[in-house]
Amino acid sequence: MSGAPETNVAANQKAISVAGLSKKYRIYANASDRIKELLSLNRRRYHRDFWALKDVTFDVNRAEAVGVLGSNGSGKSTLLQIICGILRLTSGVVIKHGRVSALLELGAAFNPEFTGRSNVYVNGALMGYSRDEMHTLMPAIVEFADIGAFIDQPMKIYSTGMYVRLAFACAVVTRPDILIVDEALSVGDIFFQQKCFKALRKIIDNGTTCLFVSHDMEAVRFLCDRAIILRNGEVDFIGPSVESINKYAGSVNTRKKYIGVAPAPPPRLDASNLGPLMTPQDILTNNVLDSISIMDNGCNVVRHGTGGMVLLGLRVINDSGVDTLAVELMHSLDFYVLVKANEEVIDPNVAITLFDRLGNFVFAGGARQVGHRLPDMSAGDCIVVRLRLTFTVKPGYYTFGIGASEPADTGAYNHDRFDGLGPIVVTFDETMELPFHGMTMLPLQVSNWI
Repeated sequence: MSGAPETNVAANQKAISVAGLSKKYRIYANASDRIKELLSLNRRRYHRDFWALKDVTFDVNRAEAVGVLGSNGSGKSTLLQIICGILRLTSGVVIKHGRVSALLELGAAFNPEFTGRSNVYVNGALMGYSRDEMHTLMPAIVEFADIGAFIDQPMKIYSTGMYVRLAFACAVVTRPDILIVDEALSVGDIFFQQKCFKALRKIIDNGTTCLFVSHDMEAVRFLCDRAIILRNGEVDFIGPSVESINKYAGSVNTRKKYIGVAPAPPPRLDASNLGPLMTPQDILTNNVLDSISIMDNGCNVVRHGTGGMVLLGLRVINDSGVDTLAVELMHSLDFYVLVKANEEVIDPNVAITLFDRLGNFVFAGGARQVGHRLPDMSAGDCIVVRLRLTFTVKPGYYTFGIGASEPADTGAYNHDRFDGLGPIVVTFDETMELPFHGMTMLPLQVSNWI
């Protein structure tokens, strides 16, 4: 419920203003007490008051991203639903300047009996778009959601991931003035999450205001300028996101959960048919790498390059010789890459890149970076290059890329490159002590000085 009419976002530096917001619920011991109170014409009280929110006050500036932190039951979702107009407030004022799009509980804005396409039109109408405007935006929404022919199927047959893909596509492609997100990005694989965070960062940089609720501290740190901590329905702290995260993390008496060894998913690059580990010469002679296509592995792969060298195949094994994309923290994976030259290449390089689930660039390195010179190649020459990477990075999901290049006057001349491969899952036995905290392990020495 808004305390004032909405105005153009450009006319005010405040996108959202919340003042004295409170929300009260009546809690009854059982259903009959509700009826008793109703029949008594409220002369007798059979309920107790529960304040989900109490005197919440804050502002969100235009083009600012603000996170909302808090434990379960602190009032985060209630706050967002009131700002979106789904719930009525008990007291206080909420003022919004501009068009609002929300990603709340799964499928809240969709009719499961309608097709995905029909729901997109309805969603656009609720945001104030005409049918012609939505018709123009539809191709971009369909492309971003990437659910294929399901766009014209009833949404009641959609998977959880399909719901989120379509909802997020509607939210970012329509470019709202205000985007409100409640834990929606916790669903979906790493490829879609990277795509979402990149899109969110882009629309925020282009002027969209974002109110973002999540238990994911990394996501809040990555997206948000400031963060609000809610505790028992009240504002406990408002400040820079890093400061808020540190304060919140220090107040929560729970152990951080890490990805365990057992639930590691099967790799996207199916190498199960390659048999036991072979020498590089065996791999080249038997051409077994041709049975894996790194161009068609079910991932969001991007390929680019001039074609002077081409990557023909890839095999990934762990230090026990097993084909897998799952690796324990502090252990290694070997990436065997089959490269063919289509022209003369002087001082070739083969390298690997690594990105975390937010799309942050974690690492890149190859033969040249470690001082290993690969042989020059002529047209038709083939070589197998092994890249052994030790995963001294925090447990979680990663994507990777493989590239072949040679030196140029300005950096490197990319002949062939694949990005968006994976996912690699770095596992850790959470009953053990972590060897480091943070993004990666750096050389560290500790000694006593007397």
